Amino acid sequence: MPLQVEIRSPDGMVWSGAARTVVVPGTKGSMGILPRHAPLTSSLEVGVTRVTDETGKQHRFVTGLGLVEVLDDRVEILVGFAERPEQIDVKRAQEAHERAKARLRSRDETVDMVRAEAALQRAIQRLRFAGQPQI
Repeated sequence: MPLQVEIRSPDGMVWSGAARTVVVPGTKGSMGILPRHAPLTSSLEVGVTRVTDETGKQHRFVTGLGLVEVLDDRVEILVGFAERPEQIDVKRAQEAHERAKARLRSRDETVDMVRAEAALQRAIQRLRFAGQPQI
């Protein structure tokens, strides 16, 4: 029996369908989910989510912070953002990367370092996902 998978972001449904496997970026590392997986709720980090559908085709998304819930062969993935490789605006991601690095280097006490680090990680993942050389 296949997994029934839904990936949602604040923009709406990103992907929905039957799948053989799902791999998500958990906070302790990547997690693979197969049919008949034990019930699970876990937080997700910024990273790449991969879904292999019933035909064997792999669907890849760079995803933001979020949650995954597995229950009775249903996998619900709720993330802050999700993009396919062709949706990545490389120039914008490079600019975001530079802005985040500059904020982290600053000694300005008004800079929220947690948000700056999160912005940097988002930009890095987007650039890697779009096939850009290491930064």
